[in-house]
Amino acid sequence: MKLVTKNIHYAIKSLLYFAKDSTRVVSVNELVKKLNMRRAFLRRILQALSKYGVLKSLKGYNGGFMLNRKPDKIRIIDIVSIFHDETDIIGCLSEKDVCPQPDKCLLMQKMKEIEFQFNSTLRLLTVAKLLKSIGRQVRKD
Repeated sequence: MKLVTKNIHYAIKSLLYFAKDSTRVVSVNELVKKLNMRRAFLRRILQALSKYGVLKSLKGYNGGFMLNRKPDKIRIIDIVSIFHDETDIIGCLSEKDVCPQPDKCLLMQKMKEIEFQFNSTLRLLTVAKLLKSIGRQVRKD
């Protein structure tokens, strides 16, 4: 399983754009142009983020989307879980056909540790922290 799918990549890329001015309504057309994304695909992602309360959808002539939460309250683990049931790195190893004794498997134990650390990191990482780190990288270049 890919850990970062196109859906997650586009969702985070969009959220970073919204977070630059978190009180502004952004149209889908603006996002399509600024982020170079396909409109239909982007709309599905924005609708999913809206359905889960990350974005607010505004209808009408000046409609679009805006953040429904502060960037420091949007955890990356939450965005990942919108597009995946859970972040399960080792799911295939726990199937009986693949691994007949998963409780005794040293590889399984190590993979579970890695999975725990990965998910813990995503729980701590927010859109605000990502935006801040991107700003530092841009200033260095």
